[in-house]
Amino acid sequence: MTDAERLMRGFIPSLRESPFRIAPERVHELLAKMGGETWVLEIVDGPANFEAFPTTKEIEGTYAALLSLWAVAASVHVLSVLTQTAAEMNLSQIVISPGGPGSAAIELKDAALALIRNEELSWDHPHVEPDAAADPSSADGLTNNLFLAAASFIVLHECGHLLLGHHAYTALMHQQEHEADAWAVSWILDKVPSDMHREFRTLAICVAFIWIGLVDEVRQATSTHPPAAQRFADAFNSFENVPMESQALEISYYVLKAFFDPTTDLPQPDCAKNGFIDQLIDYSRSR
Repeated sequence: MTDAERLMRGFIPSLRESPFRIAPERVHELLAKMGGETWVLEIVDGPANFEAFPTTKEIEGTYAALLSLWAVAASVHVLSVLTQTAAEMNLSQIVISPGGPGSAAIELKDAALALIRNEELSWDHPHVEPDAAADPSSADGLTNNLFLAAASFIVLHECGHLLLGHHAYTALMHQQEHEADAWAVSWILDKVPSDMHREFRTLAICVAFIWIGLVDEVRQATSTHPPAAQRFADAFNSFENVPMESQALEISYYVLKAFFDPTTDLPQPDCAKNGFIDQLIDYSRSR
């Protein structure tokens, strides 16, 4: 048994419920589109990946995908606490230094990358391990909630392939990825009941795309998948009614910069949404 399986198998029941939990106002709609019963979601050994099988209407993920996504969610949680602290102290920038505040975020990002490169890697972070039974109000519980919400988007993306009648191994595979992304974003955000829910769901979608970006960094764009930065930029066009001072976009701005344009200092953007857009453009141009 790999460390990824050992650490993540406790999340599988929640993971199978996650596509319904992220947008509970649409549970009956989703079930109806699935034909009245949930599709099979299997978690197996193998490289970090999720995949839909149109002929059997099955979705498959791997333990390495789950653990690396959890590590990204944990890193984002560290950076979100750091940004909140900086705002409360009226700091104009965030400083991440080895052994200092925020260094755990980079360590977790590096752990995610290592798992994407090698699914059998040992988890060498005993002080930061997933706990599926964590109290929902604890730091671990908040990380779990963000992880499951990000996983929900990824599973719904795979559902989108099935619902949109996509086929494997066609010349339209890049287009199909963009279509599945847009479908999943719209499904999660179109009927959101409150601004608070919109912010959390927006952050979860960003976490998912940042994880996809790490996968892309290791494997690069392929004949089946377009560049992650392009997918993220296109999906952002479906983010409707996100406020200019969105906390989700501000956190995602810092994460994009720390993950893909690492510097010692992270300047505070004058406007969260504009800062995020500028960083997303820089990310897209660099890939």
